[in-house]
This record gives sequence, C-alpha cells and structure tokens, in this order.
Amino acid sequence: MAFDVSLSNRSYTHFGIDTKLLHSVDEALFPFDPSWRRVGLNVSGGADSAVGTATLCSIIQDLGVDCEVVFLTNVRAWQNRPWAAPISVEVYNKLREMFPNVRMQRVQNYIPPELEDGAIGIIEQIDTSGDRMCTRSFNQFAGYTYKLDAVYGFITNNPTSDDFDHPRQPFDRVWTDDSLVSESDCPQFKPDSKPAQVYPWRLISKDFIMGQFIRRGWQNLLDTTRSCEGDKVLFDYLDPVPFKDYTEYEHGITPLPTCNDITDLNEEKCFWCKERSWALDKAQRVIDEA
Repeated sequence: MAFDVSLSNRSYTHFGIDTKLLHSVDEALFPFDPSWRRVGLNVSGGADSAVGTATLCSIIQDLGVDCEVVFLTNVRAWQNRPWAAPISVEVYNKLREMFPNVRMQRVQNYIPPELEDGAIGIIEQIDTSGDRMCTRSFNQFAGYTYKLDAVYGFITNNPTSDDFDHPRQPFDRVWTDDSLVSESDCPQFKPDSKPAQVYPWRLISKDFIMGQFIRRGWQNLLDTTRSCEGDKVLFDYLDPVPFKDYTEYEHGITPLPTCNDITDLNEEKCFWCKERSWALDKAQRVIDEA
C-alpha cells in the first residue's frame, strides 16, 4: 500500500510544466519557482492549508531563498463559526514558531454571511457562490497590493477508494484521468497567470496530507487545525449547551467539539470530519506497512 500521487504527477508531465519549478515531496511534485520573492497562501485554519504552508516553508528553507509568505485568510460564516478566525491565527503562530527563518505576514479578509446563505449566496451571472467570488477577488487584490508572484490554494481531491463514502461530497473536487483530457492547461499550476496560481494538492486525496503530518513529526501543527464544518448547531447535542450564539462564545474557554466527538450525529457528520478520520487512519496504515 502506498499514497497515490500518480495522477497529480502525470498532470505536470502532460501539460509540459518545467521540471525546474517542481520539487519532490514524498514523491509528489510541488510547484515553486525559486525566483519568487513573495507568495500568498490561502490559509483557513484547516489541515490541508496548514501542511501545504509548512511544506512550502520547508522548500524555501531548504533552498535558502529569500521568499516572504503572506497568509491570506478569508473569515467565513463568522456568526455560526466564531472559532474560525482565532483558529487561523493559531495556525499562523504555530507556523511562525516552526519556521522562524521564513518571513511571514498575515492578511485577513471578511466575507459577509449573506453571501453564503440562501438564494443571495449564488451569483447566477458569474455561475459561482458569493464566498468564492469574494475569495477570488481578494486573491487578485492581494496579488496586486502585495506584489505577489504567486497565490497558493490547498484544496484536495475527493477520496476515490471503496472504503470511503459520504452522501454530501463537494461536487467540484473530483479529478480523474478523464478530467484531465478536457482541460486546456494544468489544473494545479498556472505559471503564466498574474500572479501565478498554484494548487499542489488538487489531484491528491487527503490521506497523503495526513501522511505528511505523521512522517514529518508535525503532530502539534495538526492539533492546531480544525477541519469540521459543523457550526453552532453541533452544540445542541451537548448538555448543557455551552453557548446560544456567537456573542457568548469565548475562544479557548468554550468547549469546541467536532462532528466526530458527538456520537448522536451518526450520518449527519459533515463530509470534512469523515474525510479527516478516514485520511488519518489510511495514512497510518500506509506508513505502518511501508
């Protein structure tokens, strides 16, 4: 058993990406141009962006190049998830502690809940959701304002193995060989964009991500992250209910469960919790059998 990164690596070859811009990370190729001097990274406080940022910082450190890392954090659904922003700050602080020789700064953007909820959340004219529209626009603004050479995003491919299933999977995170045939350019790396667009994990599933935490000894970083997309309704399953709305939430004091912590949820667990548990279990099995 091994981590499957073949689809991702084949994509770089298929689209003729310069091998000088690709760096091997446990056999998976990771784009970074050593000439870049400032890059932006979409960091939410989740596991994928945390390990992606740590991986990039490791590459910068190993190459000995002077490249600043700018964290781009979009605060979403803040009323239902008041913990999201402070968790992203904790991830930022942990990465600064891990890589003291890499220059970093953090920039925070705010997405109104009205652009995510209800009919107004779908912008029909541009065929996307309000939060994605804000994220894309903010990335362009940050690229211009901070003179970024590239902007990284750390979405992953949905699990494709027979041992994982969930009734509500993100429809736009499914990549196969057939998907690549219809693409006109590399889905993970667009070096000619201004700034360049980089999605290193786009064709790789989350078990590889969890394997990086284990193999590199980054457990403390993993413990800082949160993947659960369950909001304050989770707390209705607790007795007593720790807070009624965001005005009563105190980060670091109010209990903060995930779907995995509440057995009564059963099939109601969010996709992200189930994916994280599956990925961590599979990663450990791959490493144990190596």
